[in-house]
Amino acid sequence: MPPTIVLILVGFLVSIVLANGYRTLTALLVLRSLPSGDTDSPSAIVDGETVALTGELTVEEPVETAAAAVRDADRPVGAYLWQSRFSDNSNSDLTIEDWGWERQHWHTFASGIEWGRFGVDAGSQTVRIDPSWLRTKLAAERLEDLEIGGVNKHDRLSVYLWDSWYTYLRDCVEHRSFQRFAGYVQRHNDGIDLDRYLLEARPLLEGDEVSISGEIHVEQGEPVLRGTDNVPLLLTDKGFGEHRNWLKRQILRKGAFITGLLVVAVSLWLEFYIPLGILVVSWLLYGVYHFVQDAGVFLEWIRS
Repeated sequence: MPPTIVLILVGFLVSIVLANGYRTLTALLVLRSLPSGDTDSPSAIVDGETVALTGELTVEEPVETAAAAVRDADRPVGAYLWQSRFSDNSNSDLTIEDWGWERQHWHTFASGIEWGRFGVDAGSQTVRIDPSWLRTKLAAERLEDLEIGGVNKHDRLSVYLWDSWYTYLRDCVEHRSFQRFAGYVQRHNDGIDLDRYLLEARPLLEGDEVSISGEIHVEQGEPVLRGTDNVPLLLTDKGFGEHRNWLKRQILRKGAFITGLLVVAVSLWLEFYIPLGILVVSWLLYGVYHFVQDAGVFLEWIRS
């Protein structure tokens, strides 16, 4: 029987394997749910059926915070995925403007989706999109309920909506100071400087081509596409093919990571410690690599 400290380490590794294994299983289920390719408009809208559409986004009512989230948008913003972040400089006086968002190391502490009234052009009619299932599925926060400052939670095992398998939005990414959202979010106290917190957004604008899959519901004669427990809402601005390829890459990476940890855990149980040594050295090299990168960025900022 291995020593107690080794058993504790094995248990820790197994817990990481289980958490990542669950995420990988979810990715496989989403991959199975994805349509095989971009689809044309259905010939008829039938209540309760699973529908996959590819078409241009239409916006009837833009999202309320569109101007704050998207810089100089020339088209109405129907929705945007967001994540809120704080930097390692939280104890300094540096703001995003002082150092720039790209020169800081950021940690996500919340994520969600905001939307107005929008849909997708299905040829003969517009199908409205209701993304509320995405918010509910991953317990995502509403931007108006977000509190900035205080003790910001940063859980590396959390799965935020920003990182979920259900959405693949890559056409545009906005980086905005939370000062732009001063009228929408809550501060932990009056001394919180919103310029030291970052919101990243992936917006969907009118005219963007989107591919979306979900369950259709006819409400007062209007077709609405949403997600359910049996039929997830899948949304991408790169087409179902690109979404599928991305999911496959993530599954392979997760599978390799899980396999490596299992090899280390089994070897520890057998009291064979070489794989653990390789894991520790790899982790140290990874840390050194990122330290050198951060130091280079900091020196560049000092010289500028």
